Amino acid sequence: MNELKETILNNLKSIEREGMDKLIHYLEEQSDYFTAPASSKYHGNYTGGLAEHSHNVVMLLIEKNERYNLGLSNDSIYIAGYLHDMCKINLYTTAIRCRKNKADKWEGYRTYEFNDQLPLGHGEKSVIRLQQFIKLTVEEIMMIRWHMGPYVPVEDRHALHKAMEMFKSVTAMYTADLEASQMLEETVEPEVCSMDEYNQYKNSLK
Repeated sequence: MNELKETILNNLKSIEREGMDKLIHYLEEQSDYFTAPASSKYHGNYTGGLAEHSHNVVMLLIEKNERYNLGLSNDSIYIAGYLHDMCKINLYTTAIRCRKNKADKWEGYRTYEFNDQLPLGHGEKSVIRLQQFIKLTVEEIMMIRWHMGPYVPVEDRHALHKAMEMFKSVTAMYTADLEASQMLEETVEPEVCSMDEYNQYKNSLK
C-alpha cells in the first residue's frame, strides 16, 4: 500500500491547478482515502480497496485514451480516475455483526457499513466535493458525474446519453470503472470473530 500511495500522490502532485495542494493535504491528513474500502461487501471490500480501485481505473483510462484517441490530458485522467469516488471518502465505518454459519450456529463477523453523513448522490457528490478544492473542466465533471453509466435512476438516463454524445470519455470512464471493479478486483469474505466479541461490540454501542 505504501508504494501505491506514493504513486498516487506523485501523480496528483504533478497536476498544477489552484487548490491541488489543499486537496492532497485533505486526502493524506483528513480522510481515509488510502485505507477505506471500495465498497462494503462487493469489489474491494477491504482496507485500501478504494485507493486500489481508483488506481486501476487510472491505468485503464490511460490505455483507453491511447487506443481511442480521446485526447485526455494526464491531469484529467488523474483527477477523474483517482477521485471519481471521492463520495466514498469518510463514508464507511467498521462494525461487528452476527449470522448463522453453515453449521447453523451463530458467529460474529467483521464488516464495513455505509454511513452517509452527506446524502448528495454518488457521482454528483464527488463533483461537489472536488470543486470545494479545485476547478474542474466540463469534461472532467461529466466523466465523474456519470461514471456509473446506466446504473443510475431511470429518469437520469436521457442526461447520461447526452453526456456520452458530448464526450466519448464518459463512456471510457464508465467502462474503466466497470472493468476495474468486475475484472481486476476481488471480494473477500468477512473475518469471522467470536460471539463474545460481537456482544462486547454490541454493548459498546449502548
